[in-house]
Amino acid sequence: MQVQAVRRVLAGAVLVAGLVGAVPATASAQVGFLVKANFGDDVDFGVAGGVRFDLGPLTPAHGLRGEATFDYFFPDGFDYWEINGDLFLDIATVPGLYVGSGLNYAKSSHGRDCGAPCEGSGYHDGNTDVGLNAIGGYTFPGLRAPFVQVKIELGGGEQFVVSGGIRF
Repeated sequence: MQVQAVRRVLAGAVLVAGLVGAVPATASAQVGFLVKANFGDDVDFGVAGGVRFDLGPLTPAHGLRGEATFDYFFPDGFDYWEINGDLFLDIATVPGLYVGSGLNYAKSSHGRDCGAPCEGSGYHDGNTDVGLNAIGGYTFPGLRAPFVQVKIELGGGEQFVVSGGIRF
């Protein structure tokens, strides 16, 4: 079980390092981080960390920005995590409001004793899926930008997720 946890942490670190390296190296590009709590209608409570990044001149000119997260959920009877890469568009007429879409990579496994409740759940050892995200959210004003968002996963995790957190 500890080997799986180490693999997850290393996979997340590699993802973050790759995304930071891929961010445009212009003066207007900025990189930050985020932490959030999630509640999915299928896999319950989760926590996430990630990196947010401006897209060079596209961010101030058009309100486009990117975000990548590693989300770990705590469902009963199996292990479940996701990697999400999303692109957001700020709605200029309503400061703080944004919409977005992105990719979702979901992984589930019976890493611990599952028992009868897991039977028929659709989650099997080594099950991975890729899907799309449709997102809407609001960032509250402030130095540490608290936010709330809703996400519909089409394919991949195939769930409705409500999140809240802080971008810094």
